[in-house]
Amino acid sequence: MKRISKIGRYYRVYILIMLTTILFANAQESTSNKTFDVIIDTDLGGDPDDIQSLFRAVHYSDIIKIKGIVATPNSDIDHHPWDTIEHTRLIENWIKRIDVEHLRKNGYRQLMREEDLLSIIKSGAKKPGGPSDNQSTEGSEWIIKTAQNYTKESPIWILVWGSLTTTAQALYDAPDIADKIRIYYISSSNTLHDPVSRNFVYTFMENEYPELWWIENGILPRGKHETFRGVYQSGIQDGEWSYTSFTDFNIRNHGSTHDGLFQEKCGDVFPLANYPKNSLKEGDSPSLLYLMSPIIGGVGNVDDPTQESWGGQFRHSDKNTHPNYYIDLDKSPAECQMTIGKWRYNVMNDWKNRWDRYDR
Repeated sequence: MKRISKIGRYYRVYILIMLTTILFANAQESTSNKTFDVIIDTDLGGDPDDIQSLFRAVHYSDIIKIKGIVATPNSDIDHHPWDTIEHTRLIENWIKRIDVEHLRKNGYRQLMREEDLLSIIKSGAKKPGGPSDNQSTEGSEWIIKTAQNYTKESPIWILVWGSLTTTAQALYDAPDIADKIRIYYISSSNTLHDPVSRNFVYTFMENEYPELWWIENGILPRGKHETFRGVYQSGIQDGEWSYTSFTDFNIRNHGSTHDGLFQEKCGDVFPLANYPKNSLKEGDSPSLLYLMSPIIGGVGNVDDPTQESWGGQFRHSDKNTHPNYYIDLDKSPAECQMTIGKWRYNVMNDWKNRWDRYDR
């Protein structure tokens, strides 16, 4: 009887270990399968750093499920070689350049299909200015149409990489989407390009929907915090990890030619930013990193921007009146930016591995 009892105990322990292993594996699988639906509202066509961030978005489209790419150009941007191409066509060109189908053929089937990405490129506001009647665009209508499919409990993220012009128009035309969206806005110069639209969104939050959920990364005055700049000018900058060297070490000579559609590999035409000159700036990527952080890095909680995150750490502006409005920490620019920069090795090493996928 004693022997049977002992075997029984071993058996129970074995079963307990197996159940724990299965539960842990399921939890890991659940975490790794987590995705976020987003609309990217971008001024791509000015400083090439938006193109850099677009590459990252597509490379991580197993996590970042893109439901719309809205072109909202700034009217007073500097002239660049790409400005002669209509902005939606420019986005189409770079989506093709990235050649996500090459990556999918290499086994990364969870990445979004090129066909799907091309089908959701929409034209937003053509010039800055506050929303008003009869100012809706293909982009603002797409934001509304898409957002209607979501709920407060399961919202869609709007990542604003330029002025808030198109997103503000969507809120103006359909205020009922306010509880279905979460906004991560790269502010600073983008607010200076269209302060009226940014102020509309703020006033909308104050007067119509105090629970509007948004992160404003880079509140004015310009240069006082600018957490987003930590993505390139903070953290480890030695050797290949430098924002002036990473491209040469880890991007050049990588990529594909889209089966001969282009002469060069996409890594060889990957553009460098104009300011800082010849740099990997990615000024809009913190919005992506914020969502990727808990999935890949195990850092942060997308429901709580006050926690540490690859995409920055933030504070409530006024928790009592605006419970879901978050801004840069009340610290020096260097300290604000280090909330991103402290994770630079992890962030850039993971992207390095994603670039290597072209060659596997």
